[in-house]
Amino acid sequence: MGCGAGRPYTKKDIEIYLNKNQLRLPSAELVEGGTIKLKTNDGFFNSSTLLDSKWLQNKMTNSEYHQAIEHINQRVAHAVLGTSTTLPINQIPKSQTALLAVEELNDKYKERVHFLFQHTEQENSINATESFLYINFK
Repeated sequence: MGCGAGRPYTKKDIEIYLNKNQLRLPSAELVEGGTIKLKTNDGFFNSSTLLDSKWLQNKMTNSEYHQAIEHINQRVAHAVLGTSTTLPINQIPKSQTALLAVEELNDKYKERVHFLFQHTEQENSINATESFLYINFK
């Protein structure tokens, strides 16, 4: 093995990371116009139950909401799988994978819900990257 080469991340590594960090992920918030906003610095979103199920405006059930967020998280986790452990999980680029997962959700819920994923890179910041998921209802 060459110098600096790490072993690949396993499913178990990712599960441990998610279990350790899920409660630290920012909770969803309700913003202008009834939009639900989620934020992440590591590519994974908090899939916990919303503070108020009325935020879903009867367009999704709590279970559908949870499954949608978990769909993104599972796609992102799959992208990390096999990546070298020389890079911490929170620094592995995942925005393209999240974007594809959001497109899948938009296809699934196209009559009721629109998901929007935004990724930003910030210079000279403690959190160099932030991503947001916006959920709007039709």
